[in-house]
Amino acid sequence: MDNFLLLVLCVLFILLAGFLIFYFQTQQNFKEINDKLEDIQHPHTGPRSSESLRHELAVQHDVLVLLEAEISKNKRESLTEEELQSFDVARHKIKACIAGLKANGDWIGLPFEYEWVEMLERLPNVLSLYRKAEADKQAKEMAANAGADSGGSSGS
Repeated sequence: MDNFLLLVLCVLFILLAGFLIFYFQTQQNFKEINDKLEDIQHPHTGPRSSESLRHELAVQHDVLVLLEAEISKNKRESLTEEELQSFDVARHKIKACIAGLKANGDWIGLPFEYEWVEMLERLPNVLSLYRKAEADKQAKEMAANAGADSGGSSGS
């Protein structure tokens, strides 16, 4: 009876040890995956100076301000594909610059520096046309998917 109890305890101990090893290996794999995803989303080209980050932030903000001025001047109803792409690039770079400034500990915040959302509030025409273009793109994708689904099911 004592040998059987000892055998059961040894088996339970081995199972517990196996579970703990599996758990910590899984956690390590999740951490590696998370780090790789972070690098993909926010590539680090090495530490950048706060001055270079502020310069890049100003350049990208100027691109959006010029686009806002051009839209206001010409009373346009849509953005070109190039303008949509420049908006996406500016958004990505602005968010990366803000994150870099915060990581450096040099983020001042309001009223001197604006977050991405606060910048958009000052660009109402660009924002409305961008949202309109994105909504149109999603509507076209949904229509194409609906057409593909109805076309595929009617052929069966």
